[in-house]
Amino acid sequence: MQPVKKPGGLWPRVSFFLKAGLLAGVMLCFLTLTVGAEEEEYVEQMFLTKKEALKVAFPGVKKVKKKKLWLTDTQSAAIQKILGDQVKYNERRVTHYFGLDEADKPMGAMVIGNEIGRSYPITFMVVINLDGTVKDVEIMVYREPHGWEVRFESFMSQFFGRDANDPFDNINNITGATLSVRSMTKGVKKAVAEFQVIYKDKVK
Repeated sequence: MQPVKKPGGLWPRVSFFLKAGLLAGVMLCFLTLTVGAEEEEYVEQMFLTKKEALKVAFPGVKKVKKKKLWLTDTQSAAIQKILGDQVKYNERRVTHYFGLDEADKPMGAMVIGNEIGRSYPITFMVVINLDGTVKDVEIMVYREPHGWEVRFESFMSQFFGRDANDPFDNINNITGATLSVRSMTKGVKKAVAEFQVIYKDKVK
């Protein structure tokens, strides 16, 4: 009785590579879907340009002065002290815009900030009175499909009148926008802390 020969030739090898290729394709599709599910969709919504933001901040003024400042280590440390351990301060440069009256005296200040929401930066402006309190907060650019409700006045008005001495611990949350709420709270808190240290306390 002759031994049975195992199937040979080209077909078994072709069959093996086809199966391997099919398996690799299935795994690639699975990984693509998984990663895609975790990534947040980028949707840019422009609400205010810089020029429009300045008009909102200083209605009717004819002159706006831009003041750019590189922070010293002493100033950064003073800002970090106000913010506390929960907010890490890494800024090295701050730019403020001051609306001037007819006598070239400042009427208030405005700063443009960026804070990461869920995946992308939220660009916003904070208008600050000369006494260091918040006058207005507006979203300029929002880049995610969720959480944009933070731009409504019903939420933003919670910041009005607060200053660097405020703990910002009673800001109401918005369902489905928790990360955006935290980002905006952090951004406004940074803005008033910077103004307090630089222009109120005049730390050098």
